[in-house]
Amino acid sequence: MPQVSLSRPVLRHAFPAEGKPALSQASVKHADIKTLSGLNVLLVEDQTLIALDTETMLLELGAAKVDTFMASDEAMAWLASGSPDVGVLDINLGAASSFPIAEELRRRLIPFVFTTGYGDAMMIPSEFVEVGVVHKPYTRDALQESLSKCLGIHPPGD
Repeated sequence: MPQVSLSRPVLRHAFPAEGKPALSQASVKHADIKTLSGLNVLLVEDQTLIALDTETMLLELGAAKVDTFMASDEAMAWLASGSPDVGVLDINLGAASSFPIAEELRRRLIPFVFTTGYGDAMMIPSEFVEVGVVHKPYTRDALQESLSKCLGIHPPGD
């Protein structure tokens, strides 16, 4: 199944040779920081409405582009040639999980967070216990907080 595009096209931004935009400045208030400023995000979410809502949140947080997939195998196929800057992975994808995607992102040193609609009963493998988890239903602020932590962005004065 091809990649699902749930939003209107977003223009990509060009960055210096280092390849990454500046993520924060001490003089900028934390609320004004675009957490995902110019970054490309991999979103894996099997529920269409949640995917649409999350994609909107990610774009509001400054993402240049969101590549959205509804199944683990589709995301893994895309990763054969794609390279996101950060990932947002729903743990439970129906009959599958996003753990193989998480393993690939970790291998590539790409930061990511998990999302889940399940409580503590959902078992996360020991190799991922330090990964941030955003519980559904989540807000843009909760998503921003978790992504900020995984990207190493701290509010000024912290």
